[in-house]
Amino acid sequence: MADVKISGLPAATTPLAGTELFEVVQSGASKKVAASDIAATAANVRSVPTGGTGAATLTGYVKGNGTAAMTASATVPFADVAGRAYISAYDVNDQTGSTTVATPVRMGTTSFGAGITIAPDGSANLTRITFAAAGTYMIAPSIQFKNTDTNDHDATVWFRKDGTNIANSASIMSIPKAADGGAALFQIVFYEQVTAGQYIEIMWLPENAAVTVEYIAAGAVAPAIPSVIMVAERIS
Repeated sequence: MADVKISGLPAATTPLAGTELFEVVQSGASKKVAASDIAATAANVRSVPTGGTGAATLTGYVKGNGTAAMTASATVPFADVAGRAYISAYDVNDQTGSTTVATPVRMGTTSFGAGITIAPDGSANLTRITFAAAGTYMIAPSIQFKNTDTNDHDATVWFRKDGTNIANSASIMSIPKAADGGAALFQIVFYEQVTAGQYIEIMWLPENAAVTVEYIAAGAVAPAIPSVIMVAERIS
């Protein structure tokens, strides 16, 4: 065959089948090698500057920034998820509870949020902190208690997930009698794992009907005091 410039050769069909042969010089001698052998040789991984990965094998979630070798992890790092799940909610109504049956805390107003919403219960009360995605979440409620009685009284607060009490999630606090101020603020930071679509409720049980959850209107200087303030955020 007469010498032909590369530019004069007919174009190969693409993509390559892997059976095509190339000439290489190995140990000073010309050898043949199939295209599939080149692709399967880890030592021939293309570098990042030439458009490659910079790695021989990548499994799982793969990422890169265009200047360094690409990396892989078994799961998507939370920091790489576009948008974080969070909510800030509160309530502007007095709330009464039963001394014999648990009552869910209402959060009637959402200031802002993404991925977490407050859904109604079976009685149309906005009580269910509902999560669009699975993960581990931080839930931090603040509850403004009031006691109008002449004696101190306790109130118990705990969490339920999909209607079932979460074990070891309860706390108890004492609300002073009216003569001693009659007010107490309950606060807690709670962590729980959920699957997509599950919800959590904050439950409370006063030992006396004189204990309520109180909303206080804005004064001349300070803003209003919601009966409940609740924030939640996905942490992983």
